[in-house]
Amino acid sequence: MSSKQGIWVDGERELFLNMQKTLDGSLRAGMKGLESAALNIIADAKQNLRGNESVVTGQLRASGRVQRAQDDEQALEAGFFSQGSSGNAFFVEYGRRSGKMPPVDDIEQWLKKKNRRNKAVTSAAAFMGKTRSSFLRSIAWSIAKRIAKKGTKPHPFLGPAVEKNQKQISEAIKVAIQDAIR
Repeated sequence: MSSKQGIWVDGERELFLNMQKTLDGSLRAGMKGLESAALNIIADAKQNLRGNESVVTGQLRASGRVQRAQDDEQALEAGFFSQGSSGNAFFVEYGRRSGKMPPVDDIEQWLKKKNRRNKAVTSAAAFMGKTRSSFLRSIAWSIAKRIAKKGTKPHPFLGPAVEKNQKQISEAIKVAIQDAIR
């Protein structure tokens, strides 16, 4: 037995150090396995976004990543981390209730990207005596008002990816820890 004065029984210190090394290796290996599974979740979620036809500007898709948690260096976060008002992952995943208007600027950007080569938009704008930009702005405003009135339907992409990879997450961590112990 050891005491507070630092006396070790023969072999106790080596056993303690070996156990600590095994534990540290297991934690590192577990994190690697977890990170691998998280990367698969993000890849599947990005594929689901494409399948849901939810990719136009590419901002949401590009914001998907795996990162270390800010408050805990031994934790990982996997998700879609957007900056500014374009953080619409929640609304794509779960839909949007009626009642509040979404940002018109984001809808206008989406329209511009979606209709950048559409000659009919240019013709319609000219017919109404507007510039293409002001025409798209008025359409964006109309869409925002409609969303405020009726909401939007959900297009789940992250939840199904997590469900698909649930077994792989457990298996990746288990295998990584077993490899570290050997």
